[in-house]
Amino acid sequence: MVSGTGHLVDGELSHYAAKGTPFSTGDVLFGKLRPYLAKYWLADRAGTAGGDIHVYRPSPGVEPRFLNYVVGSPDFVKYAEAVSKGTKMPRAEWMGLRKFPVTNFDIQSQRAIADFLDRETAEIDAMTAKLDELAEQLYGRKLSVIQRQTQFTTIGERWTTVPTAHLFDSIGSGTTPKEREHYTDDEDGIAWVTTSELRENEILGSNQRVTRAAVDAVSSLKVHPRGTILIAMYGATIGRLGVLGVDATVNQACCAFSGPRGIDPRYFYYTLWGQRDDIIRQAVGGGQPNISQTILRRWRVPQPPMDEQKHVVTYIDEAAGRIDEMLGKVAVLKELLIERRAALITDMVTGRKEVA
Repeated sequence: MVSGTGHLVDGELSHYAAKGTPFSTGDVLFGKLRPYLAKYWLADRAGTAGGDIHVYRPSPGVEPRFLNYVVGSPDFVKYAEAVSKGTKMPRAEWMGLRKFPVTNFDIQSQRAIADFLDRETAEIDAMTAKLDELAEQLYGRKLSVIQRQTQFTTIGERWTTVPTAHLFDSIGSGTTPKEREHYTDDEDGIAWVTTSELRENEILGSNQRVTRAAVDAVSSLKVHPRGTILIAMYGATIGRLGVLGVDATVNQACCAFSGPRGIDPRYFYYTLWGQRDDIIRQAVGGGQPNISQTILRRWRVPQPPMDEQKHVVTYIDEAAGRIDEMLGKVAVLKELLIERRAALITDMVTGRKEVA
């Protein structure tokens, strides 16, 4: 990174960060892999950075906090994205970043800018934290409504429970077709849903589709009907839920419940949502805990009379809808604050705005 007076950082230190680099208090660390390009940190202690982290040590006459804001600015992140190389895990190497142009400020101006941004970003971060806390409280309220309505009668007694195996004609998963010709971009293809698409939502499509020939050729690739309830059995999305809004196939990490018997699918969906933490605690395995189909088939869920189930679904839909509306407003406010923070940093480190 260069300014009108020279380099902002020790380029040699940054260049050799791929081998693992010791860092000191005042150094700036930056994740060079594409998924983490916006991750940066002004070190408040010494340590050693891994091979996928750049270490930027301020050159003489450079304020570490100013350098930190430069590295965290949207312009720098966009520049890093543009110069990154690779396909599966693109990396932004130092040789591509070292020419990033930085506005020339003397050390006194750098410190004044850093002081200003410290104050302003601290206020924004405090407001963002309060919004996060509010969102957590709202979600807790939503979960409480779901649990109370699906588990208890109006007089506070628990509903009788039955194993899920008694409630569905089919409980199973899918697979990942191996042949390239099994996939298609044609709109006539069949949706192939993965756990990454389970977000407690109605699934009306998918990122990938498979051919009808693939369904015929691969025995474990079953088409599940609209209304099927899905739950992720393992991985980073374990416990996430979805409802098929279209006929679709699924991968091996999804468990699909279809052909309901004496259970309203939406009521079952909300019941799983309310019991999710308990279900996840039953997962087995070390590196990647797994909720097996056996566990899910044996899992007991409440089974009120059908008219009561439909009443519960209507109540939760309305109550959760109101909470979701509030959560949406909180998310919008948070996004505005994040945008404001980023714009403020950009304006200050580029000189578009002066310290008041």
